[in-house]
Amino acid sequence: MAIERFRDLCLAIDAAAMSNWKKIEHARRMGLKYDETTSTQELLLTLQTEVSGLLTYQYTQQQETRSGADWEWWLGSDEVGWICLRIQAKRVYEDYRYQMLSHHGAEEGTFQYDTLINGCDPDQARYGFHVFYNGWPEGTFEEGTHWAPPAEWNACPNRKSYKECGHVEPRHYGCAIISAAEVKRLSDGDMGKSVAERFRIQKYLSAAVPWSYALGFPPYTKDVEERWPRRLDRGDWVDRVHGTLEVLTRRGGVRGARDASSHLGEIPIEREQRTFELPTYVEVMRSRTPGLFVPASEDEVPAAPQTVIVEQKWPRKRTLKQL
Repeated sequence: MAIERFRDLCLAIDAAAMSNWKKIEHARRMGLKYDETTSTQELLLTLQTEVSGLLTYQYTQQQETRSGADWEWWLGSDEVGWICLRIQAKRVYEDYRYQMLSHHGAEEGTFQYDTLINGCDPDQARYGFHVFYNGWPEGTFEEGTHWAPPAEWNACPNRKSYKECGHVEPRHYGCAIISAAEVKRLSDGDMGKSVAERFRIQKYLSAAVPWSYALGFPPYTKDVEERWPRRLDRGDWVDRVHGTLEVLTRRGGVRGARDASSHLGEIPIEREQRTFELPTYVEVMRSRTPGLFVPASEDEVPAAPQTVIVEQKWPRKRTLKQL
């Protein structure tokens, strides 16, 4: 995937998030259920349709319990190494809580976010995140806006209010991302409280950002005419993603997001931590047409129901005839 296609992916992700918000909001108005599985499948289908070079595979059996993840992203190439991003999706419920954060994990006495964290290792460029699916009518929390304060301050690298910010609007939070480690900290810290208090959305959104920010926070500039300029502030988009995931995971929340914006060039990126030998199922997927995936052996069983591969493609060198 060339850098222009990577930029297209970032823009498509934001558009998909806004679409997801509208569908959840509409379902809420109609009294209908719009669950995580439906959202995830539609989001990934949209990205597969909109972005050329994206490889998306669906495994027909649920592996969520084993890994704690709904889908995996593999980003990189054989030359520069691969980054793995495991994601668990949770939707907002009618009482404006992320109730299913209480879902039990693979081991007795654990939660699903524990399983997700245990299956990832940032020291090997494998990161665990949650994506929250959101949507509610304007004025739900504050008159005249879709925001759920204090999240409106999170998304702008310039520390402007949402009314002045040119980077984001509330419905980009149709898919809001936060590290699994931060979810655990917030959830475990309120273990003795009621479900209503423990899983209220404002608490988690105060540490979350739009999900496209995981692929690179917008540039820290005073005036930004275009959110994703054609020349990204790091020439290698794999480094850009790697550095952003590092700060979001290790520094957490909004502080980490802003560090990713203003100091990305100063973040030490340990490229040797990346994977240079992909799991068998990823290698097999790369050799097949995207779509439903049927493993032929136990080694080919994916870690999550959905797998997305974003490969960095290097420009072809022109031959003498072309010159």
